Amino acid sequence: MNRLNKTAILVILASCLVTAHATIHEETGWINAFDGQPEHYTLTRGNETVPVAPLTTLLVGDQIIVKDEQHRMKLMLQGGTKPVVVTNSNSPFVITEEGKVPTALGEFWKSVKGFLSYWYDTEPAPGPPISTAIKSDDKKSPSMPWLTHSTRLIAGERALLLQWQEGKAPFTVQVTHTPLWKKTIILWEGTAENTHWITTTPLNFDTKRKYYRITVIDANGKKVTRGFRAVASEKVAGYPQQESLTWLLQQDKHKWGFEIVQRLAQQ
Repeated sequence: MNRLNKTAILVILASCLVTAHATIHEETGWINAFDGQPEHYTLTRGNETVPVAPLTTLLVGDQIIVKDEQHRMKLMLQGGTKPVVVTNSNSPFVITEEGKVPTALGEFWKSVKGFLSYWYDTEPAPGPPISTAIKSDDKKSPSMPWLTHSTRLIAGERALLLQWQEGKAPFTVQVTHTPLWKKTIILWEGTAENTHWITTTPLNFDTKRKYYRITVIDANGKKVTRGFRAVASEKVAGYPQQESLTWLLQQDKHKWGFEIVQRLAQQ
């Protein structure tokens, strides 16, 4: 092989390595929702296994395996504009460059990434890829930082993604309402066996009841209770009928954080 051919091959190899390095960290979207438990799925990134959880950021090159026929996972790729369903029949599913965030959505994606980075204690953009790894110290009481402040939820019938930190599994989770001068009504109750999150069945949140509470009780009996207020969208000044997620991301993170999480997880 002559020197010219060797040089050409080295240039091609170097180009491939640069392309691979640039591509492998490119973000695409997030895990929108899935049924069953995390153990029904495998998410790998190179040689590493990534914990499966709602709102986990996905990168080009990630591979998802659905282990059995009855489960499915919904992804939001291309910066949240392209829904993709992964099942047992189309897995292993590898995320390609086609799924990466389009340049036109750069500002929107920056807002999404900044929001999740703020709530999940990860590096802000343009730092390392965000992840929704939940803090888990089973000696501490559960906490729900995104429900600590005055929080709003748009009224209507909807299932909720509920997340918390710390505490020892399993967890009992309740959604309640306390009418004036009456006993507390449990609207929904569920058990999170080995996760720090759970999704409720569809519940009707109306402005007549107005105030709701979420309680998480861990295996040691330690608990946390936080509340939110249901508001009618037409009563919110400036609330748009279209592109509402974009609008919400520009508002107060504390006031609208719970609503934004629901939009990202179940849109």
